Amino acid sequence: MGSPWLAALLAVLELVLGFAMLSFPYLLGASTVWVAGFVFVIMGLLHLVHVFTRAGERLWSLISAVVFLVLGAILLLMPVASMVAMTLVIGVALLSGGVLRLIMAFSLMRKSGSAWRFFNAVISLVLGGMVLWTWPESSFWLIGTVIAVEMIFSGWALLFLALTPARGIDRC
Repeated sequence: MGSPWLAALLAVLELVLGFAMLSFPYLLGASTVWVAGFVFVIMGLLHLVHVFTRAGERLWSLISAVVFLVLGAILLLMPVASMVAMTLVIGVALLSGGVLRLIMAFSLMRKSGSAWRFFNAVISLVLGGMVLWTWPESSFWLIGTVIAVEMIFSGWALLFLALTPARGIDRC
């Protein structure tokens, strides 16, 4: 069982880092693109090694290696264009997810929780619309802001979990 004080300390650290990163969303977004680029290059190299070690799967391993290496190179060599493309994908995903949630909310209208489904759909549609309406300018703050806000909420959740009295279960 972990110490609630240690969990609380880690939560406060996560909160402080989350708020600090919220001050530099472009830096955090660019860093995310670079890390993803390095991960793709490493995956490509691993698949390339796999080409020479597995006899029956060489073609698929080679195709995978090329795709990962090309994607990694694009992310590393063109981080701004990559952030713009990622933001577009996020906006389209939010918008299409909102449409699908709206369809589900209307099809399950008489069921319990349909108001929450409708609310969720509207939020997704509004967020997707905001991202796409301000795209490509939103590319320079969206990815970093989303990561920082997620870190802040994660820190709050961990802090509240650490401060909750134990009831015989492992909380951390």
